[in-house]
Amino acid sequence: MKVLALDGSPHAEKGCTSHILKNLLSGMQEAGAQTELLELARYKINHCLGCFGCWVKTPGKCVHNDDMGVLLEKYAGADILVFGTPLYHFNMTGLLKDFIDRTLPIAEPWFVSNSDNPGLSAHPCRYQKTRSILLVSPAGFPEQGNFRPLVNWFKEYAQIEGCKYLGEILAAGMPIIIHHEEFKEIMRDFDLAVCQAGKQLILTGAISADLKERFSRELFPGGPEAFRKLGNENWQKMIDEVKTSRQIL
Repeated sequence: MKVLALDGSPHAEKGCTSHILKNLLSGMQEAGAQTELLELARYKINHCLGCFGCWVKTPGKCVHNDDMGVLLEKYAGADILVFGTPLYHFNMTGLLKDFIDRTLPIAEPWFVSNSDNPGLSAHPCRYQKTRSILLVSPAGFPEQGNFRPLVNWFKEYAQIEGCKYLGEILAAGMPIIIHHEEFKEIMRDFDLAVCQAGKQLILTGAISADLKERFSRELFPGGPEAFRKLGNENWQKMIDEVKTSRQIL
C-alpha cells in the first residue's frame, strides 16, 4: 500500500498541517504502509497556463520545466492520496490548488461519459488505478463549521475523479492550542487519535465511527468565546512585541 501525503502549507514542516500529517503517516507505517510526505513549498510548482500542451504537444508532459514531472509520477503511483492544507479563506491554499491544477497531464483530452457521475462528461485517465482520498486540515477558527466549503470541495473532487473519499481529519483552533502548555494533554490525545486513524485506514480501509466523531468535534475546550479571548490576547502580544522591537531599533 503506497500512501502519498501532500502538505500544501507554505510553512512546510513548521506548520500544524505537517504536525498532523506526520502523526497520521506514523500510524500508517506501523500498519505496514509505504508512505511519503511531500512538502509542496519545497518544490517549484508553476501555475497551470491552460495551454493544453500536455494534451496535444507533449502528451502526458507539461510544458513547464519545473518539479511537477517528478511529483506527478509519485502522485500517479499512490494508492491513498492525503491532501493536507491549513484553512485559507475557508478553502485550500493556493499552493495546493496549483498542484491539483497541474495534475492535468494525467488526463487525456478525449470527452467521455463519466461512469462515476452519470449525466456528466469526463476526460479518461492515462493511468488506470483506483485511488482513495483523505483530507487533513487545521484551522485558526475554533468552530468546525468553517471547514464546510473545503470539505464539500474535496468530496465533490473525489467523486468526479472516481476516487473513494475516506473522510477528513479536522483540527479547529489548533494553531492556538498547540502553542499553549495548558493544552498539552489535549494535543497529546489528539495526536494519538490521528496515529490510530492512520493504522485503521491501512488495516481496515476506513476510520472507525468513534474516531470520525472525534475529528468532527471542536478541539478547544472552553468554547468559542474563551477561544476568541485567548486568541485576541495572543494577537495583541505579537503586535506589542513588534512595536517594542521598532522602538529599540
